[in-house]
Order: sequence, then structure tokens, then C-alpha cells
Amino acid sequence: MKPTYQDALAYFGVSGAHPGGLTLTKFLLEQEKITEETTLLDGGCGTGQTAAYIKKNYPCSVTGIDYHPTMVKRANKRFEKEHISIQLVQGSLEKMPFPSDSFDIILVESVLIFTNCKNSLAEIKRVLKPGGVLLLVEMTAERALYAMEHQNMCEVYGIEKVYTEKEWINLMKEAGFPKVEVTLGHSVFSHMMTGMEPEDEAIDTSVPVNMQLEGKLMDHSYILYTYGNIIGYRVYRASL
Repeated sequence: MKPTYQDALAYFGVSGAHPGGLTLTKFLLEQEKITEETTLLDGGCGTGQTAAYIKKNYPCSVTGIDYHPTMVKRANKRFEKEHISIQLVQGSLEKMPFPSDSFDIILVESVLIFTNCKNSLAEIKRVLKPGGVLLLVEMTAERALYAMEHQNMCEVYGIEKVYTEKEWINLMKEAGFPKVEVTLGHSVFSHMMTGMEPEDEAIDTSVPVNMQLEGKLMDHSYILYTYGNIIGYRVYRASL
């Protein structure tokens, strides 16, 4: 089985693969009311960078979930090193091992597109409490893509579809979210002009050289610089 883009992120321990990195995450969290009573899920927590930041800076309860076993190992190692108490679960957003009405806020950063989006959104709605909020940062096409553009992106990322803003909003509304807002958005190139420098960590250089996985990261860079005017991201805030 060929390695995926997600395998490459896990192997090299890339902490902030989503646009804006931790800088954007901090901004989003500042807009929310987070108290000691808040229960927050980091959906697709990766190496645990975001979850660790939240736990250290907010009084809420934090849970992380990620499907990739290497990511879960890296997150556990981070939490142990930083002496942070975070519930961490290996599992899929498409079928989460949590009771219904478990969380006040669910944060998903560039993860949903790698899943069956309809199934994941249904699960997210299930585990959100009434009045809960989904904060979603996702790759978004700036316009309807031509067939070859779409094919190239899907092949690099191993996904089935690149959604436009309208399509993302429709997916969330169909899943039962009555209120969906776009709070921020840029193309790859326009984001570069914002000056929002990501606070990402360097990749793990202690792992053995793996040209195949390095190639996956290079393919990602190719997509960004080739299609940077027609692909970007949106921050969606969906509430129940």
C-alpha cells in the first residue's frame, strides 16, 4: 500500500499542517468563550500541538482524537514531556467512541477533508452538546475546479473531493447545523500577504531518510505554488 500525505505528516511529525498554523488557532480560540465548564475536542489532533496549547492556556477540559497511530504516539509523548493531562483516543471522526452530547466545542483543523465528510459531520453533530460549536478550518476551492486541477489535488492528498465554500456550507447544513458562518478565508497566495506567520515547529529530523515520504511533502508544496490562486482555506463556525 502506497504511503499517503498523512503518513508523511506523521512520519516527520509536522505539527501545524493547516494554513496559519498555531497563530491562526490562537486567534480562533480567542473569539470563543472558554471556561472551566467547557469541554473541548481537538478532532484530528495530530502531534498534539493545539491540544497542548489549549490545556496550558485555558481552564477547560481537553480531549484529543486522531486516526493515525504514529500521530497518537507523538501526541502522547508530547503530553508526557510537558506533564499535561489530556484524554487521548485513537479513532476516526467518522465513528467516535464518545457519548452523545459530550462536547461544547469541537475544533477540526484540515482533517475533515481526509474523511467521509458526511459521516464525520453526522458524528460531530451527535457528540456536540445542544448549543455547541464546530470550528472547522478546511481546504477550500476558490472556484469550481477544472477536471485536471481537481484530479491533481485529489491524487496528492488522497481525497475524494475538493469542496468550494458553498459546498462546505451545504454539507454542514445538511448534517443539521442550522447556522454556518465563514469567519475567515484566503487563497494560499492571499494568505501569504496577510503577514500571519505560522508558529509551527520544525519537522522531526531524527527519523531515517525516507525519500518516498519526503516526496509527498514536495508534492504538497507543488500544489500550493501551482494552484495557490485557486485553492485556499476557510474558517467555518457552525453552531447547533
